[in-house]
Amino acid sequence: MRVVISIVFLAFLSDLVAQYGVTDSLKMSKELDQIVITAQFTPTDTRQTVNSVRVLNRKTIEQKSAINLQELLQTETNIRISQDAILGSTISINGLKGENLKILIDGVPIVGRLNGNIDAGQIPLNTIQKIEIIEGAQSLIYGSEASGGVINIITRKSQLAALETELNTQYENNGFRSLAARVGISKKKWLFQLNGNVTQFVPATDTTTGRDQLWNPKKQNSVRGLFRFMPSERSDFRISANLLTESVDNLGEKKRIVFKPYAFDDYYFTDRFDVNLFGEHWTKSKNLIQATLGWNTFSRIKNSYRYDFDTAFNELLDGMQDTTTASGIITRLTYASEKQGKKWNYLLGLENYYERASGTRLLDTTSVTPGRAYTNDLGVFGSTKIMILEGFTLQTGARYTHNLRYGSAFTPSTWVLWQPNKLPFKIKSSWAYGFRSPAIKELFFSFVDVNHFVKGNPNLKPEKSLNLRTEIVINTINSGKATLNLTAAGFYNVVSNRIILTALGPVHYEYRNVDNWKSKGASFRANLNYGEWLSFQSEVITTGFHNPNDGVQAEKDAFLVSSDWSNDLSISIPGSRVNWNVWHKFTGKTPFFYNQDGTTQQGYTNSWHMLNTGFTVHFFDKKLRFNTGVKNIFNIKQLQANNNNGIHIEASNQQNLHWGRNFYVGITWQWHN
Repeated sequence: MRVVISIVFLAFLSDLVAQYGVTDSLKMSKELDQIVITAQFTPTDTRQTVNSVRVLNRKTIEQKSAINLQELLQTETNIRISQDAILGSTISINGLKGENLKILIDGVPIVGRLNGNIDAGQIPLNTIQKIEIIEGAQSLIYGSEASGGVINIITRKSQLAALETELNTQYENNGFRSLAARVGISKKKWLFQLNGNVTQFVPATDTTTGRDQLWNPKKQNSVRGLFRFMPSERSDFRISANLLTESVDNLGEKKRIVFKPYAFDDYYFTDRFDVNLFGEHWTKSKNLIQATLGWNTFSRIKNSYRYDFDTAFNELLDGMQDTTTASGIITRLTYASEKQGKKWNYLLGLENYYERASGTRLLDTTSVTPGRAYTNDLGVFGSTKIMILEGFTLQTGARYTHNLRYGSAFTPSTWVLWQPNKLPFKIKSSWAYGFRSPAIKELFFSFVDVNHFVKGNPNLKPEKSLNLRTEIVINTINSGKATLNLTAAGFYNVVSNRIILTALGPVHYEYRNVDNWKSKGASFRANLNYGEWLSFQSEVITTGFHNPNDGVQAEKDAFLVSSDWSNDLSISIPGSRVNWNVWHKFTGKTPFFYNQDGTTQQGYTNSWHMLNTGFTVHFFDKKLRFNTGVKNIFNIKQLQANNNNGIHIEASNQQNLHWGRNFYVGITWQWHN
């Protein structure tokens, strides 16, 4: 309470001290939100892009009171979040799993995948300006792992005032605590920013489950620094560094309760550190040169203990410790020409990505250092954009990638945009190839003991994919303050040489290129806006999955179908600083196949609703922001897997979704000179 009173007092005092009004940046913010950079030649207005880019801006992040990327994406259509108490949260898109989704921070890929996935819960949002999402293959621009789509997280790197400070705290009754601070100093040609964040999750103890809880306690600390130098209007240079540490406590059940009770506990420690250098220069002929050098590191340590309840002593268990590290270095250079009114523009690029990993269960016979493996992708890409007719744009190009392990991959792609000047609609269509290089774990993993025989495969080939997508946008109403846009889209994915862990015996598994996979889907979205006070979006999407190598599906040639339906409502009360938001997502029944007694059976997980609501109120000329609301109103925690007769399969097939209904309150104080 003292912190809250202090923040209110400081905000009120700063409001009295200021002798001039704060510039209203709403219009500027909207204009910047319409400019996207992901998979573009140069910064481009979203209304002119040949591909469909979904933007989640800073306003959306603040209104949702989302602490991390996982929470932000929970109610987005065609994106599904799954959670694991130890491995964290994972993202799938377009029906493709996380290993086919490339997650970038300012264009630099994040390393440290666990089972092929990046933990979205390890990406805090206090330093994020906006997030750009593109569905479908983007391997032409971004190479491996972008065969399903790209999420580009764009950090804050500008400010209007010479001095800006921000303090944010959020409390949730489910055990989340968050405190974030930011300071920025701008002077003529340079800018310095420093951000810090502390997050703690201590879930309420469930007495029915003992020490082994559904959700594990977690602590996160992060800090980010940015230095930006702009010697002229045509040149921009940036260096940024980010550090995140996380600890997770996984407590085991008490054993031998009566006599000398004990338990086996695991503690996980994760460190992420990255340094990025970026430079860009506009030539006198208005061509754009961009260069990026990024270094990402990841470390995960598992410590296992035997805890003695009588003596309160933790004994480190021999042979039960594990350390995994990974690092990635990307060097990227692009040269782009995109002049407005010019009928022919182009992009040329060169990229090299080197990744190295180490761990006790990695066995690369070509490596001089035991327990260490590496791989390297060198890519050359080019794309051209041609305005064939007025309103009709064709973009086509290709990427050639040479991999140190398997050889080469060639990925062409084509996009079409038809936007008639005098007609209220536009059509976007794309035909794009993608690929995914085998991960180091899939190549060199080796876990052999009396109960396990799991091996990587150094002879793996890259996954190849084809993505077809068509979208039509109709502007049905555009009069006065009201606008209504309708969007219909369809997509089709084919993945060949899919890499999966294949069972070769009772305990014998190996990664192999044995699986082919397809998905298709259709969506419909309506966007309604009325002035500055009403915004409503509703979207429904149906996705089908098909695995022709699965005996049951191959016999029936059937697609397993599931649907999503999301609704976003935002109301700003006229004449006030109050905003009310509702976010809803319905995830339909999801079928799957499983093995029971040597036969393939079909089951499903039940449908469920995620409903959140929140209020945002601004005070003192927007220096003070107050957020409050409820997340997961229906209190959904787990989903049970069932067979086609509606009978539960087994408790282990329960899927953890959320920690349940929780109320939150947050306060943000901003001051600028």
